[in-house]
Amino acid sequence: MWNKSIEMKKLLVLGYFGYETNQLDGQTVKTRDVCRLAEEQLGKQKVEYFDTQCLRRNKLSVFHMFWMVMRCKTLFYLPAHNNLRVFFPLIFILSKIFGYKIHYFVVGGWLREFLTHLPVHRLMLGRIAGIHAETKRLKSELEEYYQFDNVDIFPNFRFFEFNPRTTESDKLRIVFMARIMKQKGIDWVFLLADYIVEKGLKDKYSITFFGPLADEDREYFERNVEKYAFVEYRGPLQPSEIHETLSRYDVMLLPTHFYTEGLPGSVVDAYISGIPVIVTEWKHSHEFVDDGKSGYIVPFENGLQQMIKKVILLETDRELLNKMKANALAKRMDFAPPCLKKQIFGGGESVKMCYVSRVEKSKGLDTLVEVSKLLSEGGLDGYVKIDFYGQKTDSYFDRHLSGIAMYEYRGVLQPDEVIPTLKQYDALVFPSHYDGEGCPGIMVEALSASLPIIASDWKYNNEFVSNGDNGFLCETFNPVAYVDAIKVLLTNGTLRSRMAIRAYERSKDYSVSKARVQVKGYIGQ
Repeated sequence: MWNKSIEMKKLLVLGYFGYETNQLDGQTVKTRDVCRLAEEQLGKQKVEYFDTQCLRRNKLSVFHMFWMVMRCKTLFYLPAHNNLRVFFPLIFILSKIFGYKIHYFVVGGWLREFLTHLPVHRLMLGRIAGIHAETKRLKSELEEYYQFDNVDIFPNFRFFEFNPRTTESDKLRIVFMARIMKQKGIDWVFLLADYIVEKGLKDKYSITFFGPLADEDREYFERNVEKYAFVEYRGPLQPSEIHETLSRYDVMLLPTHFYTEGLPGSVVDAYISGIPVIVTEWKHSHEFVDDGKSGYIVPFENGLQQMIKKVILLETDRELLNKMKANALAKRMDFAPPCLKKQIFGGGESVKMCYVSRVEKSKGLDTLVEVSKLLSEGGLDGYVKIDFYGQKTDSYFDRHLSGIAMYEYRGVLQPDEVIPTLKQYDALVFPSHYDGEGCPGIMVEALSASLPIIASDWKYNNEFVSNGDNGFLCETFNPVAYVDAIKVLLTNGTLRSRMAIRAYERSKDYSVSKARVQVKGYIGQ
């Protein structure tokens, strides 16, 4: 359970919030989101923050910053380059004097290169409580190059309760949302515009830019925007406007020239809004873009022509575009807010699920064996409980699952016990790969009990479960997909509650009253 001694500690979030000028970029958005996550999960009264942007206006506020650091018990640290280079050594020394723990949340993918000629920083970073990287590659590099053993993955995430509505247009609506600068790829976007004009395709496309203007490229950008009737700039978006706005477009372009990008927030926002992305192959791109599914990855150096070809393809093949939009929407589940209590401190609530079907290997018990191994490796087995109900038709459970602590066999349910029992759980798991699977009645009962369903993408299961809406559809024999779904339910109570509501709404498709109307229609024919 949640450690009470930890619960009472004061936590300080130190980073560049950008509140003084309302600066919105990857650094400020992640810093604000980590602070919000801490406030929501630990309680506002236990969290303080310091916005390092104020140091630009008042140099003396550095003393207040260090006073707050010395008073805290846990420090969530989100520095950019200068802060890490200048302030971190003193912050580390003070941690040894005053006894606070430092958790460094990395923004971007530049840390390995940054530390190359900073041996003192490397020595100190290897001795803090945790380095929380955005990408697997950065984690691997820090471990391989510097032998750090305190690195884990803490994804770039977003808070969202947004469900996009599909809109249609005769044009392919292209959007760019990032800092407006050449290094983010606006030069390639204008070269795409040149191609559109050259080929006489102006009526088939629109291009819209959102984001703050970088001073160094302002004149270049404004000059080029004015050249095209189908290109417009609409300024920066406020966080509350982003998803509703992006959902009105068809595809996001982010041909970044920053090779060491971590996870661009624009990509996450595109997925939440239900639109695919076309990106250059920056250092970590393959961790976040499923090439050909949630978007396209084109070569980093010479990928302009491929980018143009992908844009043309999506305009001409609307069925492909709609499929990729669905894939993007499902991908957003990877970026649900993580749970600080579990990942940083340990402890917290659990998720309780049930399995109701014949208890046999072909119903997915073999997959659940592998799921338990992955949860155990990730330290999450103590937070997940799955109870099994149903007749045992082979010995697979007794031989392979009975010794796993998170699994318990609870016997056979009588018909009048099913709904009351289901209501005691957070979700139904249905990993079947049974060749003769039809339309499982337990799914209808789970929906009527307001249970999200984690199911295999097998046979007719997709007629009951819409991925990311009232549950999750998992690649049938892939335990990683099930673990990812469980993690989302475990760490995002808001989403879990919304899925429960959507599950009940879906159950109306299978109501007795609807069946009566249909039968009455049959009789009248």
